[in-house]
Amino acid sequence: MSGREALRDIPQISKIVEHFRDRFGEDLIKRVAREVTEEFRKEIREGRRKNAEGILSEIERRLKERSKTSLRRVINATGVVINTNLGRAPLPEEAVRFVGEIAGSYSNLEFDLKAGERGSRNSHVEGYLKDLTGAESALVVNNNAGAVFLVLNTLAKDKEVVLSRGELVEIGGSFRIPDIMRASGAILVEVGTTNRTRVSDYERAINENTALLMKVHRSNFYIEGFTEEVPLEDLVRLGKEKGIPVYYDAGSGLMVDLEKIGIKGEEPFFRRCLETGVDIVSGSGDKLLGGPQAGVILGRREFLDRMKKNPLMRVLRVDKMTLAALEMTLRIYLEGRWEEIPVISMISQREETLKRRAMRLKRKISGIDRLEVDVVKDVSKPGGGSLPRLELPTYCVSLRHTELSVDELARRLRNGDPPVVGRIKKDQLLLDMRTVRDHEVGLVAEAVRKAIDFF
Repeated sequence: MSGREALRDIPQISKIVEHFRDRFGEDLIKRVAREVTEEFRKEIREGRRKNAEGILSEIERRLKERSKTSLRRVINATGVVINTNLGRAPLPEEAVRFVGEIAGSYSNLEFDLKAGERGSRNSHVEGYLKDLTGAESALVVNNNAGAVFLVLNTLAKDKEVVLSRGELVEIGGSFRIPDIMRASGAILVEVGTTNRTRVSDYERAINENTALLMKVHRSNFYIEGFTEEVPLEDLVRLGKEKGIPVYYDAGSGLMVDLEKIGIKGEEPFFRRCLETGVDIVSGSGDKLLGGPQAGVILGRREFLDRMKKNPLMRVLRVDKMTLAALEMTLRIYLEGRWEEIPVISMISQREETLKRRAMRLKRKISGIDRLEVDVVKDVSKPGGGSLPRLELPTYCVSLRHTELSVDELARRLRNGDPPVVGRIKKDQLLLDMRTVRDHEVGLVAEAVRKAIDFF
């Protein structure tokens, strides 16, 4: 067949639209059809393709690809519980259902049903937060960086904030505490050294322009060796002596004492922080708290009332879906059912549970041609800038293929449906059972089978 004849065999756009109309939108079909037919024409003219065979299959493949949402459900087999790249904390099932209920209908987001007048969206979670932490007042914004910004802008704009050099941390995405402070209008006063800061360093820095004494939890790293830092209690004591409020950025909003779940760590617990007498404390909602992305601010009413009146609250406020997810998550804590919070449940899983899950997955995928499967013991990480010292014993399913590289095997699983993301260690792909939940084992097994069958 000549090139001219092959070009004539390319179907018209109208016929392609008619062929796929029952499954895809007309505009999408036209865009993809024009794109593919132009490619085919070019390849035929250049002699790289003999005819138009397979054009409909290629159009269908691209239509299916374009019809997928960009944001997709992923199975986390990395073992990193609070995995920032994979969306951090999965919500409790009750919270997921409640978000759907509120998102799919009208709600009393800013309407007081009893009074029949305008209400406050913050009221839906403030009571829970006060009951759980003992705070006088509570406020929720879009994330903890926003919380830090609001605190500093409200209480320390054009004034000085005293902070240890050892706590000038950088959080994910290259956002640094000094940068946030500068943008808020506060003036940073660094005291001490990277590894040693004393109460006397803070005391010497205080003057008539000092608005806040600030402490930041080093949530994503730790310093060992010749070190010294000021305990929150000592900083609070100094603040009271000098009449200056103390603000603690706790990083991760922990709502349950880790000792209750058998975890030894140095992560700040909201209630315990407030028991020191600190004036303001803030933390994230989607880390160890296990809820949606949010910044939780707790503390003395006089300071939080000022924040609530700050015009920036309009910029930083959360939407109805975030509030629904957070309210239900907090309710679960209030009812003492913290084991139903996925993050808390995954961090506290016992080794024997993880081993059984690994053996179950191994049985499902053993026998796949050219795939070597084993169960190995390893360690997981809490992740999300929380508990950086903590290593959690875990069990993983190890995969090796006799003809596929470990990188290629990992790539195929990432591009499956649903995607499965594991971690590579040496020459093996590890699927960590700490973050693969029971109901996902079958899905992972099917994903592995498809990835190998494709070979």
